[in-house]
Amino acid sequence: MARPRSRSRPVASRPLLGKFLAVLFVVTCLLAMASAASSAQPSPRQEKDKAGSRSAAASSDDLICHTDVVAECYPRVFQPTHEFQRVHEDQDLPPGLHVRLNINTGLREAKINNESEELPEGLQGLPVDSSVVLVDQPEGANDIEVDAPVARIPKGAPAYDPAGVVKDPGAHADGEGSPASITFHESIALVKGVAVGQVVGHDADGKIGLAVAEQARFIDALVEIDDVAHDIYYGLKLTEDRVITRQLLCLMSGGSIGGGSIFSGAGHSGSGKGLEAAQKAAMAVASAVQNNPVALRELSTYWDMYKSGLCATAGGQVTTLGDVIFGPYHHATEDVPEHRQEGHDNNYIAANHPAWIRSRLLAISGLIKDKDIMQDFLSRGGLTEVLKLLVDHEGDAAYDAVRQRAANLVNDNFLDESMGADLSLWPVKEFAAAVAEKPCDGTVHAFCWDYHIQQLAKAHKKDKTHWSHGLLKGLHEVKKGGSGKTEL
Repeated sequence: MARPRSRSRPVASRPLLGKFLAVLFVVTCLLAMASAASSAQPSPRQEKDKAGSRSAAASSDDLICHTDVVAECYPRVFQPTHEFQRVHEDQDLPPGLHVRLNINTGLREAKINNESEELPEGLQGLPVDSSVVLVDQPEGANDIEVDAPVARIPKGAPAYDPAGVVKDPGAHADGEGSPASITFHESIALVKGVAVGQVVGHDADGKIGLAVAEQARFIDALVEIDDVAHDIYYGLKLTEDRVITRQLLCLMSGGSIGGGSIFSGAGHSGSGKGLEAAQKAAMAVASAVQNNPVALRELSTYWDMYKSGLCATAGGQVTTLGDVIFGPYHHATEDVPEHRQEGHDNNYIAANHPAWIRSRLLAISGLIKDKDIMQDFLSRGGLTEVLKLLVDHEGDAAYDAVRQRAANLVNDNFLDESMGADLSLWPVKEFAAAVAEKPCDGTVHAFCWDYHIQQLAKAHKKDKTHWSHGLLKGLHEVKKGGSGKTEL
């Protein structure tokens, strides 16, 4: 029996299939290699970030990194130099550094401590301690030094002076003064060259009257002084000059200019200019002593000399400055009949008189921060004159701002402890006995504050924001120790 014949594939197809599979394998390998090479090659950004991460990971004990940005990392241990640098909150500080807290930025700063830095003059040789002190920065930055050397104050040392050394804000390295400084001193020289509150032929010392001077420039000089005197340095320089201080005190109190009449020879309009000059002088004094204890202390040192000196007023009366500085708040020009008849001058005076009183009250409020000047104010009837302002100008809208300032003077200096008022000064218990002897109805004197302020509060009972209500409440609280209302 014949064996069946088996089927077979063509011999020629096997080589072709093998070749195809071989080529396919090679191509697949090449594509895989290319893909691997592509994924292994990072972008520039990836390369930078990975390098930073590797660096941070490799030195994690030396650097602190809160982000992936290498530039924002910083050493775990602060690296000091001889200049102050920022100290991060989580950095470790090596011992012996000079550390401070910058008030302007709220950041800690540190540098290498320099033991050769000398203590301020007057503290040499005293034992030192670690504490918190204020540091004087020439650039105006106020820093608190932490762990900086500061002297323990020995027993019996003088009281701390918060003003410290008063530096000239206008000084330059070349010794030249600033334009403000030059103008300030020029203005003082101009005012000093005019007779203010003096009698011609007696003590004017050759000073000129403003009949021959430029009146407008005199006013401008007072404005220049006022503009700069609020600075602690210039305020002190003003009060250190006893001639200009005496002149300004007299002029603000109604003193004459030019040795006799106000702007002598200038006609009726000069009266208005005199009021304007008095107002500007008062503003200059107020600027110098308000919030400037150094200037006020300098002025009070010579207070006895000032108040005993003569001051010729616009009405031709020659008296002491002490008799007029806290005296009536009216100007001599108010009582001249022709001024009331001349419309222009009357308007000028009406506009300047309230402004003068407001400025004068502001100056007096600053002056009586000194205890000796305060005693003079009380003993010379200063409070009675303030009460007259509050009562006599009731209903006159032009004096509303004046009376508000007068009420502020009383509140800030006698009734409101948060404003620095001394509650023991006034009102006093003796008021009740004094009122019993001298009734207040129809009379304005210092013992009648309760009566008159009560009347004013009643007149303005619908307006609870009126100053009379606050003033009356303050009077009652002080006299009752804050326990309530009392009647005199």
